[in-house]
Amino acid sequence: MAIQRDRSLRPGPLAGRHLDDGHALWRYADRIAVRCHRCDLPGWVTRQDQLRRFRCLGCAMALDGGCGCSRCGPGDWVGPMLYSGYRPCGHCGYKWVGVEIRRPRPTPTLTTSTAACRQCGRDSEVEVTARPLGSAEPNDPHFGMPLLLVEKTAAGVLWAYNAAHLQALHDYAAAPLRERAGMSNGSMFSRLPRWMKLARNRVLLQKATTRLMAKANAIR
Repeated sequence: MAIQRDRSLRPGPLAGRHLDDGHALWRYADRIAVRCHRCDLPGWVTRQDQLRRFRCLGCAMALDGGCGCSRCGPGDWVGPMLYSGYRPCGHCGYKWVGVEIRRPRPTPTLTTSTAACRQCGRDSEVEVTARPLGSAEPNDPHFGMPLLLVEKTAAGVLWAYNAAHLQALHDYAAAPLRERAGMSNGSMFSRLPRWMKLARNRVLLQKATTRLMAKANAIR
């Protein structure tokens, strides 16, 4: 049985230590700096209660959406899509002939595709269903728009939603000792790419987050 630490025993991280309190990336998803997918100018995607919204000040593009659940639907999704489907082979009956196609945009809409049977080698027409790729990075999870705060480093690509997100990453990089409250593997810090966790990349990550924070603070 996993042993859970009592978070109330330590109200905050000690000096020189970083405490992962288990929060997920969604803590920073209420306000996300993006580039408009139509005119490429910077803007903000906001989330309030169950409503998501984007208004471009450059080209007047407007996007709206619900919470993203099955009842609300994806709303005005403009990002990467996954089209997939399966069916028995129409020639030899072999199960299953499958299709999986990724596209950077939801248009033009794809409803069917052909796939070769592994058994007989002949093509069959397969009906596909569409699913937004909300985890495709670096894109915002609400509409799939490209993130603004992105920087390539010698170790890997750094991206963030906003200045608060960058500050959290900066504090993580600066701490010589890192601790976790609880044993969960669902926190944002536990899911960071390996290069961000390496001690040799601490200075590199701090410098990159500082540069992106200046960019984030310049957006209105």
